[in-house]
Amino acid sequence: MRALLNSLSKHLLHHQSWAGYWEPVVQCFKPGWREGYFRAQVKHVQVFAEQSVELIIEPEKAWPVHQAGQHIALTIQTNGRLLTRVFTIASEPQLARQQRQIRLLIRSQEIGAFTSKLTNLRTGQWLNISEPKGQFVMPNTARSLIMLAGGSGITPFIAMLKSLPTYSKQTITLLYYAKPNSHWLKDELDQLKQSLSNFDYHLLERGKDGDATTWLTTNAHKHWLVCGPAALYKQAATLAKQLNTPIDSEHFSAVPAAVATSDKHDLTLTHQGKTFTIDNQQTLLTHLQANKQPVTVGCGMGICHQCQCVKKQGIVRDIRTGELSDSSEQLIQLCISQPVSDVELSA
Repeated sequence: MRALLNSLSKHLLHHQSWAGYWEPVVQCFKPGWREGYFRAQVKHVQVFAEQSVELIIEPEKAWPVHQAGQHIALTIQTNGRLLTRVFTIASEPQLARQQRQIRLLIRSQEIGAFTSKLTNLRTGQWLNISEPKGQFVMPNTARSLIMLAGGSGITPFIAMLKSLPTYSKQTITLLYYAKPNSHWLKDELDQLKQSLSNFDYHLLERGKDGDATTWLTTNAHKHWLVCGPAALYKQAATLAKQLNTPIDSEHFSAVPAAVATSDKHDLTLTHQGKTFTIDNQQTLLTHLQANKQPVTVGCGMGICHQCQCVKKQGIVRDIRTGELSDSSEQLIQLCISQPVSDVELSA
């Protein structure tokens, strides 16, 4: 039925989806509603450390409860644009079940297009979130565990630790690397050490305590869980392979900077599972039409919004203003978006 309605919407209403066409009407009595998203209401916003924000949100009842360690895509609207970032849930599933709340701990970047806006959120404001995603959860193993965290990579581990039953016998050691005076949640880690007889942790600084190799080598018989910058993961993964040690990981890295240029060069465009070679001179709409891809065409000037779609990743330039987009998931208009990097669009 959905496919039929969407087909009718494209032909009769010149819009990609039936539900999306009626979105402004639905929002009149259901604030923040968007097709394909869950709603969540802001309950608490607090700066808890330098450039770090604690965000407590209450998802709508239809949202499926997460497993400790999973993440969500968080979407906010700013300057008329939808921006999305992925964050690990830093609270245990019990909090979601009992109080319908989840906690996010986010390091804010002063000039960031997304995180710098979080302190401006208001209690009661509606946001959009995805369903819980990711396979980085507590492993089903009898081995003792080493949790290796770098910086904000502590977030999945705090959720995992708070989900453990107090009678758990599995020995768990957290190795937590951060810059001097930048370790998060020290009070909560102390409380967990008091309540869990099988848990211990070490707050480490690379300059003072050496790199992770020193600590991991003596724990080759354990199961490693790693969350942090790509360099930390690469170091642990290389050592795990040498020592034949089981390892699960979730890691992150900075997105390379992109600069718009008038020089012609080739890029790739991925749409509906197909990848095409394109250049940086034409709009995405022009490239899709040239490759005979199904796409709704409207005014071609960025006014009617009929060609809007979700960019999953990549950077585009608004040909009207020259403004560069963010690199992650974002709602764009194909007719005014010129690729600056490789781009992937939603199906």
